[in-house]
Amino acid sequence: MDAMSFAALAAVAFFAATVQAATGFGFAIMAVPFFLLIMGSLSAIQVTAVINFVISLVLMRSLLKGAPRRLLLHLIAGSIVGFPIGLMAYKAADLNSMKLVVGAFITFFAVFLLIREWRMRRSDSLSPRSDGPDFTARPLPELAIGVISGAMSVALAMPGPVVVLYLLARHAGKQVSRAATLLLFGFSYGAVSLVHTLWGGMSGGSWLLAAKLVPFVVAGAIAGHFATRYLSEEHFRSVILTILIASGLYGMWTAL
Repeated sequence: MDAMSFAALAAVAFFAATVQAATGFGFAIMAVPFFLLIMGSLSAIQVTAVINFVISLVLMRSLLKGAPRRLLLHLIAGSIVGFPIGLMAYKAADLNSMKLVVGAFITFFAVFLLIREWRMRRSDSLSPRSDGPDFTARPLPELAIGVISGAMSVALAMPGPVVVLYLLARHAGKQVSRAATLLLFGFSYGAVSLVHTLWGGMSGGSWLLAAKLVPFVVAGAIAGHFATRYLSEEHFRSVILTILIASGLYGMWTAL
């Protein structure tokens, strides 16, 4: 890989890591399309999984105390079921078609949530839940969300969109959402890296490239961790919805 291509990957990795550390979501959605474009290979998905695992390790310790444990257990259990489904999709499906479907899915539900948010603010009849222990886990829907998340994590290195949409719909709040997604990513991306190494044909070159990008990822994660202090609850939800809509539209555009 030439120096310009590596510099582009490093810049994308730093910016995406900053966004994910600040919001708990966004790295893969923002990075995968650019990584695919720059690398010109499906190995971009594998490199993204390893990098996300590193981000999660950097931030995990500070999030363990306030983590919604029952929610995480449900999501992790569902993800384990979804991993083999995602591996089959990764090996068998056309990537462009998959990106188109996922992009349409993300865009549709993000717009739906944006309209819902606008109506709630106009009516002032409901308000977002506050962060903390008020969030109650719901086993069956969270297991189902976990299955979808697990399948998407292996197929596209994107376990986050469906989880974020669910948490936004539940008005989980910034603390619960950020802790749940980043801790789930730690498990998911660690497992996905192993799955791709053993059964997905992940090469040593992909691991080496991911290792070279780690310093830029760590720097971005640290920057995003400090940035989250300046994001209010309202700004947090606005940033998440903006990322979802933009990434969904861009995903569809790159698939056409």
